[in-house]
Amino acid sequence: MQPATQGADQEWFENESFWEDLYPVLFPDELFEQAQEEMEKILDLIDHPVHSVLDLCCGPGRFAGLLAREGFQVTGVDKSPFLLEIAKRECADTGNIEWVLSDMREFVRQESYDLVLNLYTSFGYFKDPADDLLVLKNIAQSLRPGGSFVIEVMGKEVIAKEFEEIMASKTEDGLFIQSHEILENWNRIRNEWTLIRGGNIRTFTFEHSLYAASDLIRLCEMAGFSDIQVFGDFDGRPYDHCATLLIITGRKR
Repeated sequence: MQPATQGADQEWFENESFWEDLYPVLFPDELFEQAQEEMEKILDLIDHPVHSVLDLCCGPGRFAGLLAREGFQVTGVDKSPFLLEIAKRECADTGNIEWVLSDMREFVRQESYDLVLNLYTSFGYFKDPADDLLVLKNIAQSLRPGGSFVIEVMGKEVIAKEFEEIMASKTEDGLFIQSHEILENWNRIRNEWTLIRGGNIRTFTFEHSLYAASDLIRLCEMAGFSDIQVFGDFDGRPYDHCATLLIITGRKR
């Protein structure tokens, strides 16, 4: 087995091998095929005009590119050079889009956007919960007055309902194994992901925070947002026992 290594001061999401090796399982073709429909549903959750969009943790640009092609002015921000290069390549013929390599704890553009997106469980990566609040405050600063945000995560309630300690699935050329451990009274989760491909075994271990709907609502209120709403999927269904995702939206006062 070949465990993935990272520097002593490097956080797990800064390890480019994580994104490079796991890209096929994290971003399969069907994820891109779903993006158009999901984008339309996300925009339906917003009840005000939108001209400029910040896609925070944009990854390979599956939403940023679509939004730009629809005529929105888009900024895609990500910490991974590998993912940003894919985004640039896939959207090379698309105008109205800017790519920025930055940490979401640091990226702020004062009152520049009508909508900020943070999708695909890209929230809660940090060891210190204060950093998550900082991200929300950065979002608030970057929004114009009356602007909105949409955050998508796997809520604590959804994970508790569907929790499996070990999961395995076939890939095109190997096997992907996930093991999970709940930590700190359901405040965090430790994941060990192993990719077996062509006789090569790569293992990545990482942790992130788990948020219940009430936790996220409280954080958003602390960041200064109003009109906070929670949904159980992109269709806008209630966040109840049937929820498959935790979608939270709010507006800048």
